[in-house]
Amino acid sequence: MFLEKINNVTGEREWVVKDEDYDMAQELARSRFGDMILDFDRNDMFLEGLKTCIEEKKRENGRCHVLDIGTGTGLLSLMAAREGADKVTALEVFKPMGDCARHITSHSEWKDRITVISERSTDVDDIGGEAADVIVAEVFDTELIGEGALRTFKEALKRLAKPGCRVVPSTGNVFIVPVMSKLLKKFNRIPRFEEDDKDPFGSCPGTSAVFDCQLSAVDPSDFIQLTDPIIAFEFDFENADKIVFDEKFVRKAAVKNDGSIDAILMWWNLDMDRKGKHFIDMAPKWANPGFAWRDHWMQAIYYLPTSKTIKKGDELKIACAHDEFSMWFSVSGKCDRGYCTCMMHSITTRQTMFHINDIFEDQQFIEEIRKLSIDKHVVTVGEGSFIGILAARFAKSVTICDNNPHFHAIFQRYISHYNLKNVKVLEDLRQIEQQPDIVLAEPFYMSAMNPWQNLRFLFDVQLLRQYWGESLRVEPSFGYLKGLPEKFDDLHKISSDVGTVNGFDLSFFDEISTKARKATDALIDEQPLWEYSGKSTGNVIELLQFDVNSKLCDERCDIVFDNAVGETNGFPIWMDWKFGELNISTGLLNDTHQPVGNVPNWNKGFKQGVYFPHSDLMKRDKIRLKAHFDKETGDVNFQFLKV
Repeated sequence: MFLEKINNVTGEREWVVKDEDYDMAQELARSRFGDMILDFDRNDMFLEGLKTCIEEKKRENGRCHVLDIGTGTGLLSLMAAREGADKVTALEVFKPMGDCARHITSHSEWKDRITVISERSTDVDDIGGEAADVIVAEVFDTELIGEGALRTFKEALKRLAKPGCRVVPSTGNVFIVPVMSKLLKKFNRIPRFEEDDKDPFGSCPGTSAVFDCQLSAVDPSDFIQLTDPIIAFEFDFENADKIVFDEKFVRKAAVKNDGSIDAILMWWNLDMDRKGKHFIDMAPKWANPGFAWRDHWMQAIYYLPTSKTIKKGDELKIACAHDEFSMWFSVSGKCDRGYCTCMMHSITTRQTMFHINDIFEDQQFIEEIRKLSIDKHVVTVGEGSFIGILAARFAKSVTICDNNPHFHAIFQRYISHYNLKNVKVLEDLRQIEQQPDIVLAEPFYMSAMNPWQNLRFLFDVQLLRQYWGESLRVEPSFGYLKGLPEKFDDLHKISSDVGTVNGFDLSFFDEISTKARKATDALIDEQPLWEYSGKSTGNVIELLQFDVNSKLCDERCDIVFDNAVGETNGFPIWMDWKFGELNISTGLLNDTHQPVGNVPNWNKGFKQGVYFPHSDLMKRDKIRLKAHFDKETGDVNFQFLKV
């Protein structure tokens, strides 16, 4: 098979050949079932729901057939069998996971009761000649319905279940809260200069796409709730006739604070057996005393196509709509879906929107740009970087070199809006006609999945110096690859071994998932670390240094760092850049004030890299880290080893 890969030197997308089994192994490696399996609150609630429904059906019929849709490792099937189900049919469309569930259940004491079928529930017509008495399914995502839960339940009830079939979970509610928040607004608003009261793109409605986010990481001081939580949608998973794919409602709520609606916060809950006692509640910890951390499901943020200012005591009307897979909201009186007209919301991530807004508001950064560019012929390099727009107010001329054609149109809109007659935009560095006085970069490239892939900047500088000489001044002048040992409160669970869970041996899953990760995944994950709490267990470590004014060469490090009493369970990695007199960090914002035991303050405009040590490494007092920057490919390779 062919796999798309980003060339870290050019940013171009390339195709590489992989084994036929690679795609399946990659999906298994990235499935993150570990976090879900180790969600004991979830497990306990499903168990309570199964107990109630199986007991009820056995009292009615004398026996009970459970249909487990999307069984994964087979954990819920094992629970059902242990709780007295006479027959369990487990469906799993993803064949490697189906094989895993088949192995685990066939080696259990309930092997004679459980049958695993590797098919999608909507494609199955026969589940062993006997319709289901109880359906159990975990087919939810951040938006609750995004994995097709509505069709899954509706069709299963109609085709595969007996009349009166119970469903675990039985019902679900979606809650929304309109908030005013300068912080959350930065993930969506069109960037502009601080003194400008108009957007360069006018009234772009943005996009209605969900923004998955760990809302527990958003400090309550960073937003004002404008109403109490509102129930936007109510779903009855046990009644096929009440499961409707497309719905629109107008919900009303009393306004309790003055403000403008900058964002809509969303979460949901599930009543596992319709008894009102056993809930999975996704409300963030500042709204939920019984909060349980999870990453397989999160909370969400939505942005409205038009804003609205409201006052305390008003009645707010919010139009709420959903189709089969997604939700959207409006306060305009209609429930039209918002579609981006400026392209920025469509082609950038939420982190990138935050980052661009951040640099427009960073007066220290703008002042440093002023000092470096005033009355000079400036060239800027990057992909989706606005540093050229920021420099244009001070420079004699600015040439923005960016090979992303979508951003050419975006930059032209800014040039027109701010009347920046001294700016031109080029696609190729080789098109520059005038000797630059200075080259500026953040560096920032949209194709970079992690911060060190912005080292593509070094190759751009190398090309520029071929044309304009080795004395060409470039800022930033140095780059630093840094790391920090950390003890995460929860994030490490996404790659943890699961072992025995709720009394069931699931260690076979660990065997195949670890093997798959080694075969397909980079050692380093990319994560928005500001969403995940933890504390540092050691000092910041400089891994590699890059002198922008020196010849490009391989860089290596081989260091040993302390694993503070075995507490380290993650190792974040990021890039810092020396830009004039400033230190620009894509990671830790409190680098110089980061004693052991402190809570790191991570840059919200970037994802950071993070390595999760295997359990044998976590038990070591010291860990050895080797890193190598390859000047030919632009890749940075990491090895974490026992000492």
